[in-house]
Amino acid sequence: MTDQAMILAAGRGQRMMPLTRDIPKAMLKIGNMTLVEDKIIRLVEAGIKKIIINTGYLGSYISDHVGDGSKYGIDIIISNEGEMPIGTAAGIRKTIKNFNDKPFLLVNADIWTNYLFIELRRKKIESCLANIVLSPKPSYHDGDFNIENDKLLKGKDFTYTGIGLYRPELFLNYTDKELGTILYTEKNIKAEVYNGLWDDVGTPERLNMLRKSISL
Repeated sequence: MTDQAMILAAGRGQRMMPLTRDIPKAMLKIGNMTLVEDKIIRLVEAGIKKIIINTGYLGSYISDHVGDGSKYGIDIIISNEGEMPIGTAAGIRKTIKNFNDKPFLLVNADIWTNYLFIELRRKKIESCLANIVLSPKPSYHDGDFNIENDKLLKGKDFTYTGIGLYRPELFLNYTDKELGTILYTEKNIKAEVYNGLWDDVGTPERLNMLRKSISL
């Protein structure tokens, strides 16, 4: 059972402008919690001991906020990618040595969910390169994938939640910059469907809707 994870927090958040003019998207708050800290706490609750966080645009805000992880009782490693985006898969590949050839949880900072990471942490993926979590396609999304007998397929019925358990070799087998391209290409990936709370915090409108729902 893995005890390491990575949070993807390097996105510039262009669709969130003007809210992300002066802070990175991962530092936006829902309730009294920043998006990135919400993921840290949920991962710690699931038993994760080490988290790598990639940063980019205004990344010092994130590194200053989370520190070295000691206040959460874990180790946090910051992988700064600079101001210009390098791509999700490239960002993972840049820090791949920190996973010591062992599986790791991967979580997008800019989502909001009550998915229990411990469930994915318990998965065994010796027979595949990843096990990712899908959600029924929301109204604002075209859909990414289908699923058949726990296998990931191209399609439009489900959306990738930004949550998965990965083996490092998946990223070493490809040179693509984006994770989505790899997921569309690789045939040895398992998937599961989560029907609970999940939202992509991608626009100011969706952020405001989530903030209102939390305050009710």
